[in-house]
Amino acid sequence: MSRRGLKEIVATRLEFFRKKPEAAIYKPKVSSRHIRNLYTETQAREHVVRSDYAEAAGGENQAPNPIELLLAAFAACVEAAFYEFALHEGLTINSLSVEVEGALDLRGLFMMDNVSAGFKDITFKFLIESPDDEARVRALAEKVIDHCPVVDSLKKATPVSGEIEINRP
Repeated sequence: MSRRGLKEIVATRLEFFRKKPEAAIYKPKVSSRHIRNLYTETQAREHVVRSDYAEAAGGENQAPNPIELLLAAFAACVEAAFYEFALHEGLTINSLSVEVEGALDLRGLFMMDNVSAGFKDITFKFLIESPDDEARVRALAEKVIDHCPVVDSLKKATPVSGEIEINRP
């Protein structure tokens, strides 16, 4: 897709959602299945997302592990959102990259010592190359980070519910 096409999509969506906010509700869905050992494949639309663990953790090191995929989602969301809104606002972007790192205590995963399994913290470095006014580029980057759905989901408590179904052969 061309830069022009993406800019038009953003403008069209903004206008449409202003007129019809209920149309902005998006409910992504994925379906995952165990393949072997610690390797899984998740279907997201027509795409397959693979996950595995390093050999030291008992996996075959065929793909990123789930927590690395979460960090990848953070980076990809920030990059894509910034790029589309930079185009919409007429900024020139020569390059973008995001480095994301999280720290967690694996005792939580192993259900030890009443330790939380999630991240203790997440840090990022957002690298933007642009000839445009630094204050304007920075303001957009901060706004995008504040409104990225992945970042927002990590920053706030999101209710999680579901059911467990056991089938016997």
